[in-house]
Amino acid sequence: MSRVLLVLTAIGALGATLAAGGFADSPECLGWAAGPAGADAFANLDRSLITTGILHDRVLPLAGIEHFDGRASARTITLSVWKQAYSEMYRASLVEPDWPPLEAILDEARPGASRDVIPVAIMNFRYTRVRPDAFESGALAVGGGRLQDGNGEAYVDGRVFAVAALKDYTYRGATVRFDLGQVWYFTNDAAAPAEIAADFDDGLGFRSIGFGEQSVSYATPGRRTIEVRLLFRGGEVLRGSFSFDVRALVTPVPDDTLAVTATIPYNGGYGSGEAYVYLADQHESLANPVIVIEGFDLDNDMNWEELYALLNQQGLAESLRVDGFDAVVLNFTDATDYIQKNAFVAVELVQQVKSAIGGAGDLAIVGASMGGLIGRYVLAYMEANGLDHRTRTFISFDSPHKGADIPLGIQYWVQFFSGESESAAQMLSQLNTPAARQLLVYHLTDPAGTTGAPDPLRTSFLGDLAAVGDYPAGPRLVAVANGSGLGANQGFPAGDQIIYYEYNSFLVDIRGNVWAVADGASQLILQGLIDRIWPLSDDHLNVTVSGTLPYDNAPGGWRSSMATMDSTEAPYGDIVALHPAHCFIPTISALALATADLFYDIAGDPDLLAHTPFDTLYYPAGNEEHVTITPESAVWFRTEIGRGDAAGVVSRPKLADAALVLLGSAPNPFVSSTAVRFSIQERQRVSVRVYDLGGRLVRTLIDGMADPGVHELAWDGRSDRGMAAAGIYFCRVEVQGSSATTKMVMAR
Repeated sequence: MSRVLLVLTAIGALGATLAAGGFADSPECLGWAAGPAGADAFANLDRSLITTGILHDRVLPLAGIEHFDGRASARTITLSVWKQAYSEMYRASLVEPDWPPLEAILDEARPGASRDVIPVAIMNFRYTRVRPDAFESGALAVGGGRLQDGNGEAYVDGRVFAVAALKDYTYRGATVRFDLGQVWYFTNDAAAPAEIAADFDDGLGFRSIGFGEQSVSYATPGRRTIEVRLLFRGGEVLRGSFSFDVRALVTPVPDDTLAVTATIPYNGGYGSGEAYVYLADQHESLANPVIVIEGFDLDNDMNWEELYALLNQQGLAESLRVDGFDAVVLNFTDATDYIQKNAFVAVELVQQVKSAIGGAGDLAIVGASMGGLIGRYVLAYMEANGLDHRTRTFISFDSPHKGADIPLGIQYWVQFFSGESESAAQMLSQLNTPAARQLLVYHLTDPAGTTGAPDPLRTSFLGDLAAVGDYPAGPRLVAVANGSGLGANQGFPAGDQIIYYEYNSFLVDIRGNVWAVADGASQLILQGLIDRIWPLSDDHLNVTVSGTLPYDNAPGGWRSSMATMDSTEAPYGDIVALHPAHCFIPTISALALATADLFYDIAGDPDLLAHTPFDTLYYPAGNEEHVTITPESAVWFRTEIGRGDAAGVVSRPKLADAALVLLGSAPNPFVSSTAVRFSIQERQRVSVRVYDLGGRLVRTLIDGMADPGVHELAWDGRSDRGMAAAGIYFCRVEVQGSSATTKMVMAR
C-alpha cells in the first residue's frame, strides 16, 4: 500500500461563523440540514428565486469557498480542497448539473497524467446562499420543520473561482506540459472568458496562453505557486492559484512499454496493465530481466515516474543497470482490484518476458508491498498448473503475507466523517476496494463490530493461495522486512490514544478521538460526535472492540497516517497526532513467520529459517518506513538479484544436500556475546573466522575437523588482543569447496 493513508480536507465551517453570528443570523447553520432529512427542510422554498441554480446551504461548507472568490487576495488552493469545493457545488445544485461529477473528471484526467500531461482544472461557479439576516428580517421562516419563504429578499449570490492541477506534482520538471484545455473548464456562468493568462512560477512572469497545452521548464526542483487569470469582456478579472510540486527535473524514459492483458479470467473479467522496460546500457533488447511488480496504488495514479522514483531509492535502479539487469516494471490498470485478477496479469507478463529472452535465460521477480503477495501467487499458480516460470529468485519486499494493518479506529474515523468530507469519502471507498479487503487483518464493518476481524474476502484469498500450494517451490525465496527484528514497538503501548480531536462551540461540538487496539482487553477505539443545534439532533459513533492483537504498535514497516492527519489544516479545532506513525506491515507478516506473536524474538531465534517458507530473511534493528530502501538494503538487493548470498542475512540454499549451510548468528546485534550456527553434510575440516570492516582477522573460532550436523560457536566479542570495539564484523565459515559469510553487529 505505496501512498498517504488519510488525506482530510478542512473539517470546514462547522462553527466559527455560527458562533460569531448566532443561529438566527448565520446561513451556514442550514448546512446541517443536508442529507435525506435535511433536503426536505428546503422543499417549500421558491426555487425560482435561487437564480444560480445552486444553493450552497444544502451541503456542509467544508471547503471554505468564501476564500476562493477570484479576487487578488484569494488563497492558494490545494488539490484536495479543490475537489471538496467542486463536490459541494455539484451536490448543492437544485437540478441535475450539466457538468460532470468529480469522479468522472478524475477518471478523465488519469490517461493524460500517465503521459505526464498535467490537466489543470478551472471551476467558475455562481452560487446562492441564504442572507445572514434572512431570519431576522422575516425573509425566511421555519414552520413544520421546513424553511418557508417570507417577505423580502432571502438570498445573496456569490462566486467560487478555483484552479488546480489534477496531478499536483511532476518528476519531469525540466519540461512540464500543462493542459488547460476547454474540457477542464467547468462553469454555470453564461459569460465566456476573452483571454486566459498564467504565471507558472518559472521566472517568466504572466503571459497570455489561451486554452490548450502549455510547455513549461523549471531549472530547480521545489514547490511552485502557479496563478491563472481569466479576463472577461467588460474588464472583469478572476484570479486563482494552486501549489505544484516539482519533485525531480528529469526521469529517464523507458526503452519500451508493453501492453499486458491477462488471458486467464477472474471473477468474470480480465485484468490489464502495462510494463515499462528499462534496459541495461549494454543491452539493445531484453536479456537479463528483473520483473518488479507494483504494490497497492490507492488512486491508480502511479505510473513510470512514480515507480522509477521508488525503485531508484539509493540509486538501486541505476545500480542494477550497471550490473547488467533489465528492469521490467509492471503497473496495473487497477491496483485496487482483486489480487488474483492482477496476478493473472503478471502471469501473462512472465510469459511475454520468457518469450522475449528466448530459451536460455531466466529471471528474477521482485514484489513490493502487495506486489509481493501477487508475485507469490503468480509463481505458485504457475507451478500448480504446469507453467514454467523460469524464475531463479523471488524477492518479497515488506509484503503482507500475514496481513497488513491500518488502525481500526482510523478506519471508523474515516467512515464517520465520510458524509462531511470528500476526501474522507474517497478514503472510505478505497478501504472498501477488493484489494484492501483482502489485505487488512482488521477491516471496518457497517454497523461497527465489537472485535477486530478481517473481511470475508481475505479468508477467500488465503484459501485460493492454499489451493495453489501457498508458496512456490522452485525459486530461491527471499523476504525483506522494513520492521524491527528486535521487537521495537512504534513508540506507544497497545490501547494508547493516537488521535485527539475535539472542538466545542455554542452551536456545534465535534469529537474525533482515536485509540490503538488493545492487546486482548476491551478498548474504546473511536469516539465520534457531531452535536449541532440545527437540526435538533446529533451524529455519533462510539466503537469499542475486544479480543484484538496489538497490531497498531507492533514491530513493522510503518506509515505516518497520524502525522498526516495532524498536518492537515482544520479551521475548527485542531487534529492532534499523539503519535506520528503506526505499524503497517508487521515484521512477522513480512517474513511469513509461523507465529501469532507480533513481538516474537526474531533476532534471538537460533533456528529462524525453520519457522518460515523463505530461504533468506533480512530485517533491520529498528522500524523503517514501509518500502524504504536503505544504503545497506540496496547493496543487499543487488547481491541477491545477482544470484549470490549477501553478508548480514539469515540464509539457506535451496538444496538440502548442500555441503555448507550458514544459519547466521544470534543475537544480532549483540552486546556481550553471539553465536554463529552452521551445518555441514560430512566430517571435514572447517574454519570459522571473524574479520573487521577492513578485512583484518579479529578472532579464529575454529580451524579443525568437525562432524556432520549443526554446529554452534560462540564469540564473546574479544579479539586475540582483548575486547574488540563496538561495530560491524564479518564471520566467514569455510569448508572444502564452499564458504559463506554473515554480518554481526556488536553494540556497546
